[in-house]
Amino acid sequence: MAKTALEDFLSECLAPDPEGDGLSMDELYGLYLSWCGLKGFAPVRGRAFRAGLWAVNIRPDHRGSRCPELMMVGPAACDYLIHRELPLLVLDTPSGRPQPGSPGGKPVTSLAGRQPGDVRGSVPAA
Repeated sequence: MAKTALEDFLSECLAPDPEGDGLSMDELYGLYLSWCGLKGFAPVRGRAFRAGLWAVNIRPDHRGSRCPELMMVGPAACDYLIHRELPLLVLDTPSGRPQPGSPGGKPVTSLAGRQPGDVRGSVPAA
């Protein structure tokens, strides 16, 4: 019997974590979207995703806030965490004008052009 995409997602991206805080439904869906992007799949909408999780007994705790005892793993977890924490960069055009969509209409420096410590959360240079 062939595995479904949801089963593949669950086996590749989630692991048990009895000591952890668990994951919110937003985090689970964001992780799923990252996984779909990496795999080249069209994601299902949020409601269908939640129904699929319920079908395999992954449900928010009694307060409805988090799905307990789960943690993110694998390449999709890295992709999700990076894109959640760092906004997508809009680089300068060769003319020096910012591309449409850059924050506040100001050019954004690429990560390669930044000094250590310029990125929030980065480890300072020793």
